[in-house]
Amino acid sequence: MIESDSDEPVAPFSLCRWLCKIALHELFDFTVCGEENVPAAGPCIIAANHCSFLDPPAAVVGCGRNTFSIARRTLSSGGIWHWLFSRMHTIAIDRDGGNDLSAIRSSLKLLERGHSILLFPEGSRSHDGTIQRGKRGVALLVSMAKVPLIPAKIFGTFEAWNCSSKFPKLFSPVHISFGAPIMAEEYLPHSSGSDRNGLIVDFIMNRIGAIAPW
Repeated sequence: MIESDSDEPVAPFSLCRWLCKIALHELFDFTVCGEENVPAAGPCIIAANHCSFLDPPAAVVGCGRNTFSIARRTLSSGGIWHWLFSRMHTIAIDRDGGNDLSAIRSSLKLLERGHSILLFPEGSRSHDGTIQRGKRGVALLVSMAKVPLIPAKIFGTFEAWNCSSKFPKLFSPVHISFGAPIMAEEYLPHSSGSDRNGLIVDFIMNRIGAIAPW
């Protein structure tokens, strides 16, 4: 789990990503669309909807590049998730994220060094499969970073393994579509007014919601 200034690749990351890729393709009907919208190199933020524990591996595998993921600090507290997070490029953040300045600083440093960041603006999994309003802390990060933002919409993970399911429904279709990059000059004009961060994150969530599966 990344909680320092170091951004050197963690050796087990490639292995974990490879295992996730195999699991998604062998245990689910996993497909990807629009991966050409994700820059092969250089800084960018990938923002996706969130319904399931399957969303992070689907996004990491689907984007086609090594990426750092922002995840709730509580998920890394123990068990298999602690084991997995400690071996992945994970940035721990408080649940709401709005005041977690250390995580935002770590993310900005990684972006400055040309890395990509994966985040889920909703902050937690949707309980009914619909897209929820994003957290304002996301708007703070993207407005400071001013890098291309790639919206992504994940389909099928709610049906495959949602909050109320103890076990995943194997061989269910899981799909991720990446939308066209949003440049800083597109989302920053939405930052005026008293609810600056709310306007930015609503703009991002609307772009995610508008993505078609194919």
